[in-house]
Amino acid sequence: MTPKVLGIFGVGLIGGSIGLRARRNGLEVLGYDSDPAALEEARAAGAIDTIVTRDEVSERAGVLVIAAHLGATLRESERLRERGDAPCALILDVASVKSPVVAAAQGLKNFVATHPMAGGERSGASNARADLFEGHPWAYVPSGDAKLDIRACDFIVSLGGVPLAMSAEEHDRIVAITSHVPQVFAYRYARLLREKEGNAERLCGPVAREMLRIASMNPVMWGEILSANATNVESDLRRLAAELEAAADELSAAGLPD
Repeated sequence: MTPKVLGIFGVGLIGGSIGLRARRNGLEVLGYDSDPAALEEARAAGAIDTIVTRDEVSERAGVLVIAAHLGATLRESERLRERGDAPCALILDVASVKSPVVAAAQGLKNFVATHPMAGGERSGASNARADLFEGHPWAYVPSGDAKLDIRACDFIVSLGGVPLAMSAEEHDRIVAITSHVPQVFAYRYARLLREKEGNAERLCGPVAREMLRIASMNPVMWGEILSANATNVESDLRRLAAELEAAADELSAAGLPD
């Protein structure tokens, strides 16, 4: 499937990067966002061709990407499902948690839940990149419709992503330890480091600098994500805390005099 018109609901970093790559691929890109400034930023960055209304973005597009924060993604999925008149041949989301999205979109025609494993600490379309997804895994939850899933995979590949099928539950369990726990750890680590006196930040090694970078990501967005995946994240955080306690105990024992 080669759509001619792509609609993007939410034109931040991810939506903007999708728009840049889609335009490079020759698609017309329509953009909607609840923030007018974000729309102007996306247009200035070349991520979209035309600013449209909330209804127009789904009515005029062959493919619709819902690229908003989790709460807005859930609300828009439910709204489109209740309306039931979106003509899009493919609708997908890019939220970092899949179970609540799959539930909210149950019954939404031509919907596939997805999550590209790519991003950055700086938000907004001005930081978007056409190659953001190049070579990165892009998880999707099989819809039960083989032809629809092929359309979704073809679209993912067109953006440079590598499709990876998995259930919503498996996805959420995995990203808890690969993405969500590291985010919490980085935030707590950054808080600890910044409490140190003197030149601690000036003497950071590469791992510490990376954790400080991660810790600077949008706290509102991450609050939604962590709340939605709380059970998985809590379990892994407790296991990590036990590992850190064990490491501290080992150091304490190693430092005891003979």
